[in-house]
Amino acid sequence: MKPSILALALVLALPAAAQAQRHSHKGPNGGELVDVAGGHAEFVDTPTEIALHLSDEDGKPVSAKGATGKATILSGGKTETVDLAPAGGAKLAGPLAKPLTSGDKVVVSARAADGRKIQVRHVER
Repeated sequence: MKPSILALALVLALPAAAQAQRHSHKGPNGGELVDVAGGHAEFVDTPTEIALHLSDEDGKPVSAKGATGKATILSGGKTETVDLAPAGGAKLAGPLAKPLTSGDKVVVSARAADGRKIQVRHVER
């Protein structure tokens, strides 16, 4: 196999390997639950908002008070940024200008009150 073909195959396999290692499943709020530093973050979107529900390693809710974040949405070749703020309890949320549609990509970067960095990637189905 030519080195360039081998390199291309490796590059194309990386996203699949990263996805497999990410370990996500359904969370208690019906969203995608992702392992993050020090616990879990559950990504939930509704037609009007994006939310992260924070929990510790045992799945117990962790207060979002003092946390901050941004969601970057790539939809139809356009990029939108949504600021996320504490919305009661373990929820960090921000308003959507329009509902997410199939294929939209979302990257959430947040910082918990204790300084932990949280990053979640989501592709809308």
